[in-house]
Amino acid sequence: MSDPVLPLVEPDLVGIWRKNVWWFGLRWPFSLVLFSWVTVASTLAPEFHLDRYLLTMLAGFFGLVIGAHYIDIAGSSDKYLPYFPKMNREAIRVVGVLAVLVGVAVGAYMSLVYSIWFLIFVVLGGFFALFYPIEKPKWLHTYAGFGVAWGFMPVLASYYIQALRIDLVGLGLAVFLGITVVEMHHMAVLTNEKKYAMETNKNARLLLKIHRAAAYAIGLILLISRLI
Repeated sequence: MSDPVLPLVEPDLVGIWRKNVWWFGLRWPFSLVLFSWVTVASTLAPEFHLDRYLLTMLAGFFGLVIGAHYIDIAGSSDKYLPYFPKMNREAIRVVGVLAVLVGVAVGAYMSLVYSIWFLIFVVLGGFFALFYPIEKPKWLHTYAGFGVAWGFMPVLASYYIQALRIDLVGLGLAVFLGITVVEMHHMAVLTNEKKYAMETNKNARLLLKIHRAAAYAIGLILLISRLI
């Protein structure tokens, strides 16, 4: 089957992202949304420390952006193989697992330097990164599990490492953004051309673009406000 006639099964399986599985695996359109919400949580904390923010982003980049996504692609080869027929499933999985371990190592370093209690977030984040993509346990690979793994926990961890405490503002922010990423995930599901009508796909892709633009703008504005 030629590449142009393949139905869209993921909203970012287009353009430059379709040219290489390693490039696609970074899932930058959605990864930048995650980084935006991490930035929002970091900048809205009572204190803001640039070094902690950069380390948080580094841990997330290895653990969630590279690690979890590559493990997911390796475990869902039948879904992505038509788009990347030469993909090396085992190599992608190995790189994914190693990336998660690097992310955990960065988080452990942050725990030793700033707060040992942060290690709780590190352990949970590593667990989610390794096991969410392989859908084990089953309860983790649900909308609720996605909201906790990709919204609630990263946001609460980012808030905590800045303030070194959890208050109602941080908790409320984590709950709100946990629900927000579930909405984003559902919109992404609706872009699957194999399952849904063209009008549904079109509307879902438009809503995703608006959602991403809002996340990028809010995160960037709040970061600038902390840096100037």
